[in-house]
Amino acid sequence: MNISPGLPWSPQRISFNRNDGTPKYVAISRAIASAIVEHELTSGESLPSQKELAESFGVTVMTVRQAIQVLIEQGLLSAEQGKGTYVSGRPYRLPLGPLSSFAAQIEASGRTLRTEVLGYAAIEVSPIEQARMGLRTPEAFELVRLRFVDREPLVLQTSLLPREIGIGLDIAALKTRSLYDLLYSDAGIRIERATETIQATNLDAESADLLRKKAGDAALLSSRLTFSIEGHTVVDDRALTAGNSVVVSADRRADEPGLPLRPSRDVASVPDVSVPFVRGRR
Repeated sequence: MNISPGLPWSPQRISFNRNDGTPKYVAISRAIASAIVEHELTSGESLPSQKELAESFGVTVMTVRQAIQVLIEQGLLSAEQGKGTYVSGRPYRLPLGPLSSFAAQIEASGRTLRTEVLGYAAIEVSPIEQARMGLRTPEAFELVRLRFVDREPLVLQTSLLPREIGIGLDIAALKTRSLYDLLYSDAGIRIERATETIQATNLDAESADLLRKKAGDAALLSSRLTFSIEGHTVVDDRALTAGNSVVVSADRRADEPGLPLRPSRDVASVPDVSVPFVRGRR
């Protein structure tokens, strides 16, 4: 179907068979899903009001509401109270491969990354965080960033660094450069390896607001400890992504070690959940 560029999407462009025995709400949900798959409706685009859709399809508002709910449950649409219904962004594929920064992963995918620094400060960390990073004192440097991919907030990331390293970094440069790059250029630190765990969680109210989701929504929490070539702990990262925003994937071979699955109680790097995810702003 050819559509003139810039012309707003209208349900008149799609039709469905009302006489094939399929429930009307199912037929409408399939028709809208088809428009999304064929890119007639794009990520972030808003749908007409439920009343407009009902009039266009010749059904009741309740039928349209049922169809929209089906698409919300499938992750194709999202609704915001008082704002309307929007096409959801498609999940991003984050590969489990060689160690690299998030910026490098997004750049390799051909997407656009923007970083907003929400706050940074020297802070006192919890005993669990101090032990995890091997710090001699409970002093560290906290950096909080919100990572946007294709203009959508995707990752809320809190990074802890040794205080003496963090205060020497050019924080403003993080808008366009990765933290790993900055560690090398500003502090001469080469990254060699990292240990990472990924687990299911739910978004708290503040994190949900920043990621434009609802409190309690499912999310993935990544906890990564990054080590320098000398074996020192350099970064303790926690990254939150909404559960329907990303998929984690890996290419696996029969002659290579697999991905280990361990009970969370046996994984030492699971973060201290007693500490709020975002402790402060600049």
